[in-house]
Amino acid sequence: MNKSYLKQMLTYFSKVYHLGEKINTLKDKRVKSSVKISTITFVVLFGFMLQIKSFNRLEHWLKKGKFKKLLPRKTKIPRIDTVRRCLNDFDLEGLKYIHTEIMKTSIKNKVFRNGTIDGLKVVAIDGVELFESTKKCCNKCLTRIDKTGTIHYFHRSVVCTTVGSDPHIILGQEMLEPKQDGSDKDEGEITGGKRLIKKLYKQYHHFADIITADALYCKSTWIKEVLSIGMNAVIRVKDERLNIVKDALALFKCMEVNKEWTVKEKSNDYRKIKAWDEDNFEMPDEDIKVRFIKFVEEIHTGDKVEIKEEWIITTDKFTSAETLWKIMHKRWDIENNAFHQLKTEWHLDHCFLHNPTGIETVLMFIIIAFNLMQLYFFRCIRNFREKHMLQIDIIEDIRIYNRKWME
Repeated sequence: MNKSYLKQMLTYFSKVYHLGEKINTLKDKRVKSSVKISTITFVVLFGFMLQIKSFNRLEHWLKKGKFKKLLPRKTKIPRIDTVRRCLNDFDLEGLKYIHTEIMKTSIKNKVFRNGTIDGLKVVAIDGVELFESTKKCCNKCLTRIDKTGTIHYFHRSVVCTTVGSDPHIILGQEMLEPKQDGSDKDEGEITGGKRLIKKLYKQYHHFADIITADALYCKSTWIKEVLSIGMNAVIRVKDERLNIVKDALALFKCMEVNKEWTVKEKSNDYRKIKAWDEDNFEMPDEDIKVRFIKFVEEIHTGDKVEIKEEWIITTDKFTSAETLWKIMHKRWDIENNAFHQLKTEWHLDHCFLHNPTGIETVLMFIIIAFNLMQLYFFRCIRNFREKHMLQIDIIEDIRIYNRKWME
């Protein structure tokens, strides 16, 4: 079965996404080199697909000849120093084009034709820190100072990913910029988020029905940006000091509950949910009216009962409270199925290179590798989720077969 995974995977990427053809469109910025840019790209991308922990590990694979049978005969295999130099001045726009084309093919192939939550295509926006250092820095590093006065240098990206159902796909990312002349702060997450959704709309047009985000995005400027591209916002609210929260909670005290339902969970556990739902609340500073929903959950786990209250605001006037409750909870998919996986299994928080172009290039390679593998798991392997198969097991099987193949 190991052999079929590798063969099936490479065939799928070639026939459906024409990956080899797209790799050949990348421009080589090096003046003279005996190693083709396409070879380096394939080696790095395949390495990230198999979740390499560092370029030292990739160097070991290169020395052991693990790529020889995957590349055309007589292809010169690069040294790791050549790989690093190439990535530090890579054709980043060409790499982003490959990512965009993979996403467009996924859309064309109707990967999300049934939506991700109750027929709606829902995406989440959130920021993620890539890595940090107190010693190494570059001119694109963001900074913060801890209690001891030590400066920490780090890089941060705003990411947009589908949430609610498999496969979880990263639609795009936007690096946050450091403080500019005349400013005493690094670029904020909302600024990067607005830039990201504008780019995604330009590339894919109506890429989502609903964009969900955490409490940081409870701002009129963000909501206005989402509405401007013809989509709706669903945002968690946490700050009790906001006037909109005070007004809504005061109103709900005088109202009967609008909706009640029960959600069954594992074994005999369940949740009883009540929703207070009212429209036409005004956001500050802007002529924007939103819907405010208060959820109270009675969580039954064995003999224990926990009460939890949560609030959201949304520009969606018609979607049911039940679906909006699901969206509120599924927002965590960006943490659990994207960021957590990327850091623990795909080693996103490892500093492969510390150079502005190199950092974003590596990030894009990881995103492309992650997306392709998610598409492979859930589009090619039948009943992947139903059979409780683990992604890490499939990748390990491919690694083992590739190692035996080389022997």
